[in-house]
Amino acid sequence: MDFSTPPARSTPPRNNVSVIGAHHRLQASERIHPPQIAKIVFSPRTHSHLHFKSLEKRIHTTDDLTYFASTAAYARIQFLLSFISSAVSTVPTPKSADGFSPGISCILSIFDKLDELAEVIPPISGPRRFGNPAYKTWFSAVENAVSTLITDMLHKADVSVEAKVELQGYFMGALGSFQRLDFGTGHELSFLAFFGGCWFLGALRDTSRSPNGAAELDETGGITGKEILWIFSRYFQVIRKVVRQYNLEPAGSHGVWGLDDHFHLPYIIGAAQLRGIQEKYETVKEGTGATDPPGSMLPPTTKRKESDYTKYGMPRPAAVMNRTVVADQMDVNIYFSAIAFIYEVKKGPFFEHSPVLYDISGVPSWSKVHAGLLRMYNAEVLGKFPVVQHFGFGGVLFPWTPFNGGGGAR
Repeated sequence: MDFSTPPARSTPPRNNVSVIGAHHRLQASERIHPPQIAKIVFSPRTHSHLHFKSLEKRIHTTDDLTYFASTAAYARIQFLLSFISSAVSTVPTPKSADGFSPGISCILSIFDKLDELAEVIPPISGPRRFGNPAYKTWFSAVENAVSTLITDMLHKADVSVEAKVELQGYFMGALGSFQRLDFGTGHELSFLAFFGGCWFLGALRDTSRSPNGAAELDETGGITGKEILWIFSRYFQVIRKVVRQYNLEPAGSHGVWGLDDHFHLPYIIGAAQLRGIQEKYETVKEGTGATDPPGSMLPPTTKRKESDYTKYGMPRPAAVMNRTVVADQMDVNIYFSAIAFIYEVKKGPFFEHSPVLYDISGVPSWSKVHAGLLRMYNAEVLGKFPVVQHFGFGGVLFPWTPFNGGGGAR
């Protein structure tokens, strides 16, 4: 069946308002403005007075969930989402990690180790409805290896090794559930926290750019959009492999009416890559007589049809229906790489197995898609008790303390 032209009688009505609209929109009074980077990034010279501790679950009731929205941890998560979205805007996913900082190379070596262990720990044969128990063997092997790898990363970045207790907790939480053999958006959230923790501590900075330490870096914190994209794309690659190989169940899935069985972040990041291309193109084009988008925006595409691409060389949101466009864009855009995974693991018409993403494909611009996906993330991930009840809070990176002095300690 042609996925790009579903039969009219079976096509659900597009209801973009319900998908991107009021149901997922936080009220203005509920929003917490993220702090500036100067309030978050710690200089390596200040690590001695920071009290890192093992992660604790603090969200046990709906009252705790309400308090969560007033914490420093919540504000830092919001800050990360905002910063990452800004940093990757108009940036294609890089083809390699050449020229990246030693700290980022250390993180990438951790992913390489996860890949290596998956190769030597195959799934146990035999039919199983739920996750394959070989995942537990892989998880334990990863835990043993990651402890050393994170220690090496901290030493190379001149960051206090005491930070490992929080960073390792977030990293292991990002790989799925050892007990339930599942993976979902709460685990993604743990990886966001791991990345943010490494960045806040200056472990990802390139000392050749700013040899005096993270506290003196500019607003980028010493990391580029390309580096961010490569880190997250490698994470998603490894997790997709683990999900397929060990048949991990969706964690807390909403079923067919969820955004995706396992993921949400790649859609936010991928939409952010695309949202600023039109504005940037028009600025560059002015006075040049250019008729094609500058080569720095996106790599040239192999197939271009007016229905799939804008005149700026940018794939439209509706282009997710075209498998050729998805294959064309998956290596340069994280949103399309997530769509490619869906086509790999699901059968049947797209509008039937992924109706929410299908509705989103009718939104006219990537900026609106991105804004809507952020609202969905606040409502369906950060605002859902079954998801965030498993999130851990430490003493430094994502603490269970009030943001900006409000709300009172608990």
